[in-house]
Amino acid sequence: MKKFLAFLLLLLFIILAWFGWKWYKETVLCCNDTVEETIAPKAVKYGPLVFDWNSNKAITNDLWPDKKNEIFSGLADDKILRIVGSYFSDEVNNTTFDDLGLARADAVRQLLLDSIPADKMEIASKLVNFLEDAKTKPFGGTVLNWMTRNENIQEIDNKALIYFPYNSTHEIDNDNILNYLSRIPKALEGNNKIIMLTGYTDNIGNPVYNKKLGMNRALSIKKHLIKLGTDGNKIKVASEGEAQPIATNDTEEGRQKNRRVEIEIK
Repeated sequence: MKKFLAFLLLLLFIILAWFGWKWYKETVLCCNDTVEETIAPKAVKYGPLVFDWNSNKAITNDLWPDKKNEIFSGLADDKILRIVGSYFSDEVNNTTFDDLGLARADAVRQLLLDSIPADKMEIASKLVNFLEDAKTKPFGGTVLNWMTRNENIQEIDNKALIYFPYNSTHEIDNDNILNYLSRIPKALEGNNKIIMLTGYTDNIGNPVYNKKLGMNRALSIKKHLIKLGTDGNKIKVASEGEAQPIATNDTEEGRQKNRRVEIEIK
């Protein structure tokens, strides 16, 4: 009898051990071979206009059409679109342009030719500091600005040149100049920027007189800006007189360009 009971206990132990092993294999061992869920990398949104390292091919996305329309909205008779392409010193330039910045600016110009005439656009380039991810990720940096260009005002880079008649500092009554100056007070609101006004003359007359004439021209612009509501403490004036001409003084056309006030917001 004792042998029979011992046999039954042994058999029961074997059966329990078998079912225990089966459960362990199906529930525990199976989970050691975990199948990781594949998560698709999140798409990075660039744009609307970027470039790759060493490349002048413009890359656009679905944001570009709206940006293009926004650029086009600035088109006017006395405006020129200035396109400045950025580039890095370590890049290899395989284009026919002097640098990749110019090549990139031209690529942007080509994208806009169907809506903006070629003679309403100009290109330039700017060398920029190295960007950590520039070699591996698309980057922007192209700057597009509508610049005022008419017989009275020439915007060049970060300056505006206002031209004066010969020996003149009279009260400003030119519509082109008045319209341009009316936009300046807003540009100085809510910031610590100042406006620098520097007067210049041609070389006709006494250098001492021309120095004073240049100052009077700068002061006439300051006076008008204050009338428009600009804080006088934000306006600095100076004169270079006949020094630093930007054109020849041997022709009337050149002298006209030298009779100016340069406006720079800093």
